[in-house]
Amino acid sequence: MWISKVNELIGSSPESFEAAASAVIERANRTLRGITGIEVLDKRIKVDAEGGLEYRVRIRLVFDMAPAADLHW
Repeated sequence: MWISKVNELIGSSPESFEAAASAVIERANRTLRGITGIEVLDKRIKVDAEGGLEYRVRIRLVFDMAPAADLHW
């Protein structure tokens, strides 16, 4: 039996919303296995004093948790 877990993560990029979302997924893939889906919950743009933009996304990430037989302890 598999159980899924849901986490909300926030990522940012000076390039685009897509790059910010990709950064979140790339980082999550380093420590999580079994990612089954994402949902973009929110998009925002931060503007600094010089007019520079930072694209931010809030993502709901769904991943499967390993069954008890696959645990490593």
